[in-house]
Amino acid sequence: MSHDAKTPAHPGMPESLSGLPTGGFLETVDMALFRRLGLAFLFVALALVVTLPLQRLFTQPFLFLFFAAVMAGGWYGGIIPGLVSVLLSTLTVAYFFFAPVYSFAVDATNIAYFFAFVVCALVASWVSASKRVTEEQLLESRAQLETRVAERTAELQKTVQELRENERQRLALDSERAALSDKLETRKVVERAKGILQKQLRIGEEEAYRTMQRESQQRRKSMKEISESIILNEELKRNS
Repeated sequence: MSHDAKTPAHPGMPESLSGLPTGGFLETVDMALFRRLGLAFLFVALALVVTLPLQRLFTQPFLFLFFAAVMAGGWYGGIIPGLVSVLLSTLTVAYFFFAPVYSFAVDATNIAYFFAFVVCALVASWVSASKRVTEEQLLESRAQLETRVAERTAELQKTVQELRENERQRLALDSERAALSDKLETRKVVERAKGILQKQLRIGEEEAYRTMQRESQQRRKSMKEISESIILNEELKRNS
């Protein structure tokens, strides 16, 4: 029986995950971890290279540079590389700087000093790694805050633009409403004046309108002004 082409490559793996490039992701993670572990080895090696010549100037083991190596390993590598740097520093210090030299055994007279070094190295590594994690969290929080500020700023600018557009539309509507209201008022005045002329001159509606139009052209006044003059004259006649 032939196997289906869609059968997962690994038994027990969900079909939805069988096509994901997990190998590349794991390789990337491993390479990053190897680089950080390499930094831990490098820091301890540098501390050893520098400390060996300086040890001749001191009666007691000179171990301060190993504390720096441990802190650097925790800062640049994280918790695991920091612990690795503590282990490497402990083995290096025991082998090169505590009697008997070139042996991982520690003389009973130096046990307390050696134990204090291990404890201080662990504390230094933990403090350094914790500070690095805290700084990364602060940087991430700052980046998120800046992103939110940028988003809110963009939303605010969009809202301001919408408000300006609404205000422009409102002004346009007010202007249009005012123009329509003026036209309606003018039409009412013209209709009233046209009725007055029809009664006075006993003419039709169209002829009364043409008469007012000729008067407007001759006097270079608007139809509303001519109509208001006719209405005013009519009211004056009634009052007299």
